[in-house]
Amino acid sequence: MRIGVTGASGFIGGALVAEILANNNEAIGFSRSPGRSIEGCSEIRNISGDAPLDLSGLDAIVHFSGESLLGVWTPKKREEILNSRIRSTQRIVNALWAMDAEERPKVFACASAVGIYGDRGDEWLDEEADAGFGFLADVTRQWESVAIKAADMDVRTVLLRIGFVVGESGGAIPTLENVFKMGLGGKLGSGKQWMPWIHIDDVATMIHTCLENRLISGPVNVCAPDPVRNKDFTKTLADVLGKKAFLPVPSVAFKMLPGRMHEMFLNSLRVDPTVMKSHSFQWQYPVLEDAIRESVGRG
Repeated sequence: MRIGVTGASGFIGGALVAEILANNNEAIGFSRSPGRSIEGCSEIRNISGDAPLDLSGLDAIVHFSGESLLGVWTPKKREEILNSRIRSTQRIVNALWAMDAEERPKVFACASAVGIYGDRGDEWLDEEADAGFGFLADVTRQWESVAIKAADMDVRTVLLRIGFVVGESGGAIPTLENVFKMGLGGKLGSGKQWMPWIHIDDVATMIHTCLENRLISGPVNVCAPDPVRNKDFTKTLADVLGKKAFLPVPSVAFKMLPGRMHEMFLNSLRVDPTVMKSHSFQWQYPVLEDAIRESVGRG
């Protein structure tokens, strides 16, 4: 397969490129700087400006793009979080529409997020669960509504609802590791909120499986089979690092943040990856402690 990857130089995109090569497939990267090189990509295509995207010769396209959630959620930041996801995804859908049917990639996998479920307490959430409420849920719902238009062109479309990704080379773990090493770690709020986590290696393998398996389409929860509560995630990380986690951050502190930023930290998401279970997916890191040990170099 020739697989196009937007965001190929990012944390998840880079891991996917490595997985593509490991399966003897070819990765074509998309970048705002088409003159650069991206490790593992045989070709770099231009994604900057308003020019139509070149999706020719691809069997599949995987899309990771959008304004980072990090930073203060001012009205301008919130607008860019939403619009960047909508715009970039719409460009891919438009490019698919512009192609002859027989030349289109056969599968489109678009990054999404478990945030679509909102704040759901202890409720188990599989791919058929309704969307929730709040800023993150609204952003993700609109994002998916654009991506799924590709299915109208008989392009198999997969909506990758990605959870909290742990890994050594990116994501939140390096930052959290530094916080805990300084003795500043602790649970967030009550610590009772569920966290749907997953190791980066399993993310890459799961996405590649979605590309190859023609029976998989629609929403896919990209997370480990056993979500944990925030207090248990915190304790596991502290134990692996040999540190104490005794400085909890009260919920009220998060709720004082602007633009509903507290949703990132306090929403409870007990997510079940039912689709991948039904296809007998084998997680390399189904246990949180093993995933964290590998992520901090203590595997």
